[in-house]
Amino acid sequence: MKFTPRELPANVNVPKTHPLAELAWLIGGLAALGVGLFLVLGLVTDLIVAKLPPAAEAWLGRQMIGQLAATENQALELRLNALLQALPADAPLRRQQFTVYLLDTNEINAVALPGGHILVFSGLLAQARSENELAMVLAHELGHYQHRDHVRQFGRGLAVSLAAMLIFGQESQVSETAVKLFMTIDSRYSRQQETAADLWGLELLTARFGHAGGATDFYRRMAQTAGSRIPYVVASHPHPDARIAELEQSIAQHAYPLGAVLPLGSDLPRK
Repeated sequence: MKFTPRELPANVNVPKTHPLAELAWLIGGLAALGVGLFLVLGLVTDLIVAKLPPAAEAWLGRQMIGQLAATENQALELRLNALLQALPADAPLRRQQFTVYLLDTNEINAVALPGGHILVFSGLLAQARSENELAMVLAHELGHYQHRDHVRQFGRGLAVSLAAMLIFGQESQVSETAVKLFMTIDSRYSRQQETAADLWGLELLTARFGHAGGATDFYRRMAQTAGSRIPYVVASHPHPDARIAELEQSIAQHAYPLGAVLPLGSDLPRK
């Protein structure tokens, strides 16, 4: 029997769909994959946070502090301890060990690190005008510990660093390198987390001094140089004006009294 080959149709290797449509499907698929990974990562991080042993958290904090030229500051720790004493006797934070460090930099910031390590930048301390507004800043950082924001914000870095610690051990150079690569002190909490920490800090400030005086003073000073609210639409931190409005609303709702603020003590290092 003689074989007669069939003629193939023209452009057999050319897809029937338009290349732009295929590109759109590819981009859409990659975007969906990225969103899925993000959601899974968030779920895994939350599970890690819920089960994170205190020893592992303390190790992470020590590794991060070890990368910085920060020094322990007894004066700031005394003020933090006064806030902790104002909490209810059965509050979990009262059983946690905290250490406050001062980092010599002009940046105006404070950061809650894992393991109870609180980092205060000297630029922030230079801006403070009263014991009350400094206490509000420290109370805000304690609010992040109360809500476990201080470990949730590290996301993928937390998971990778913990995995390295479990596989290679706490003293391994691999574990230390993982921390350096994946953990940062860039405390970009969400606006919801920042607001929640503000309101929790306000409650603690009022318990500490018996009034809410000074709660908004620091943010009012920051608002003078914050500029337009437009860039804050996509920022992690709320605009200072928005933070002031939230605090004032809470003060009014809870009928917190407003009293005179105390001047900063001379034991604090000032630039």
